Amino acid sequence: MSKKHFDDKFIDEIVVDADNNYFSGVLNYCMKASLPKVVCDIGCGNGVFTGTIKNNYDCKLIGLDGSPHALKKASKLNFDKLHHLSDFSNDVLPIDSNSVDLVICKDVMEHLLDPLHLTKEIFRITKPGGFALIHVPNHFPIWGRAKFLLTNNIDTFSYFSESDRYEYPHIRFFTLGSIKNMITRSGFKGVENISYFFTRVPIIHRLIPLSVAKLLAKFSTNNFSEGITILVSKA
Repeated sequence: MSKKHFDDKFIDEIVVDADNNYFSGVLNYCMKASLPKVVCDIGCGNGVFTGTIKNNYDCKLIGLDGSPHALKKASKLNFDKLHHLSDFSNDVLPIDSNSVDLVICKDVMEHLLDPLHLTKEIFRITKPGGFALIHVPNHFPIWGRAKFLLTNNIDTFSYFSESDRYEYPHIRFFTLGSIKNMITRSGFKGVENISYFFTRVPIIHRLIPLSVAKLLAKFSTNNFSEGITILVSKA
């Protein structure tokens, strides 16, 4: 991912509570499940989603990003190392093979011309017995498809409302099946679908219990989850 696909202004717009945001639940789940000693955040951005995990977990934290602007901001947080890459679709990650217990790749694959290259690199750097957490947006759940039908707008959640189609930062659109297939081709075996952390059912979500909404997102992810999220293991 480069500035060509993700401008500095989008980095500056990412402002969240580092300890309590929409990604906190799945991150804590994965940290507790894997108890990693080495964590690598690929596409760490300004660091706000992972840059404070060492406050609660004993681990080494490495961040990689394609934006020098983002890395400058991330350097103010608790990363042990930060690396700049020019292109996640082509570059070899500056991480030793079989050296990372948990790789986090959040909201990166949708920006890449060749996301399969990156998943193969993620497999390479993950330790045997280690894990990778992959998260991508789901633009077209049921309500997203309805919105697209009515508006002909691919930005169904208004992530980048000021961007026209010719400059829209997301260039790949995944389903659960397609992301699983890509991960499997990269060498990973075990796949746990944890997309229920990102359930969102407009209109009816106020009428059904959260537990029911999570079941819908887990068993019909493509239709009922705003994000497609999987935790995969390396045998």
